[in-house]
Amino acid sequence: MKKVAVLFGGNSCESEISVLTGTFVVNLLDRTRYEVLPVFVGQKGELYTSPAFEDIDAFKKQDFLKKAKRIFFDEGVVYEMNAKKTRVKRLFAVDVALNCCHGGLGEGGGVSALMQLNEIPLASPSIAASGVFMDKALTKLVVKSLGIPTLDYFRVNEEDYKKRGAFLLKNIARRLKFPVIVKPAHLGSSIGIAVAKNEIEAKAALETAFEIDHRVIIEKFLVGKTDVNCAAYAVNGEIIVSEAEAAFTSEGGVYGFDEKYLKKPGAGGKGGGRVALKGALRDKIRSYTRTVYKRLNLRGVVRIDYLVQGESVYLSEVNTVPGSLAYYLFCDRILEARAFFTELLEEAIVRAEREKKKILTTGILHTVRRAGK
Repeated sequence: MKKVAVLFGGNSCESEISVLTGTFVVNLLDRTRYEVLPVFVGQKGELYTSPAFEDIDAFKKQDFLKKAKRIFFDEGVVYEMNAKKTRVKRLFAVDVALNCCHGGLGEGGGVSALMQLNEIPLASPSIAASGVFMDKALTKLVVKSLGIPTLDYFRVNEEDYKKRGAFLLKNIARRLKFPVIVKPAHLGSSIGIAVAKNEIEAKAALETAFEIDHRVIIEKFLVGKTDVNCAAYAVNGEIIVSEAEAAFTSEGGVYGFDEKYLKKPGAGGKGGGRVALKGALRDKIRSYTRTVYKRLNLRGVVRIDYLVQGESVYLSEVNTVPGSLAYYLFCDRILEARAFFTELLEEAIVRAEREKKKILTTGILHTVRRAGK
């Protein structure tokens, strides 16, 4: 059987959400095809594995790492270290990996880099895509170059705010006009996001956002807008785009952490809910999603979030490791996710084989003479 490493956790305020996604995926992978290695990424980048990591309840214990094995990757092989780090034991070579880390370096390119260094096929986006889309400001620059609209915004660094905060607040009122939405540039799951209706609320929202990120985005808040999700992945060179689904929000108008993870789906309004779009809006959003996926040579499953007001559509953010890997946008039932995850893994293996290239050496070192020779 093929060996699959599923990585989750990491140094991020979304680490616990990552555990939910990781254990969900681990339990749904086809065990007739794969031997699964759940890999928990610690706060300092250390790696652990344990059969207990298949059970979400294991992570509710304070000492859940006590009996876990400390591991590392080397040339595509997983090795176990003893407690004193004086001995190592070879476990097995990994055939393919899946990134379930939300936020932080795990989603922002760290896991992608680790797998690329080890030449392990990864059923998730590349280093470049992960890094770019982890930053909401860079996301805006990239998608604008593709002709896809985004909302007007300010990007402000914490040091600049400390020096010119009063000037910034006046500019918000003059150029964007209230209400605005304030959000950390590098965090997902709507953590730290707030709507500000005036300068006092904007100042409070900025100070809160700077507690969890060094860069903040301020953009115009669309009153009466609808949040829409659409995802894509590729199989055999064909890009498969999901339906565009509206996600209903709470009274504050922010599709936030509570709606995504804590509230039960409903028929809309309070408590959340989803409904598929139809007509021209649906087609436009699916077209934008396909364009981003194709033009940026994405891989794995990617979910794109949009804001819709009337007939206008604005790209909000691109999630390279979406919650539950966005299976719900492609599957009607949870059990169908098994085939979906299999497609992602097998596509990664095939793609890696296809992209194998010989590494050319220039031989230039043999032409360099030591000083004095």
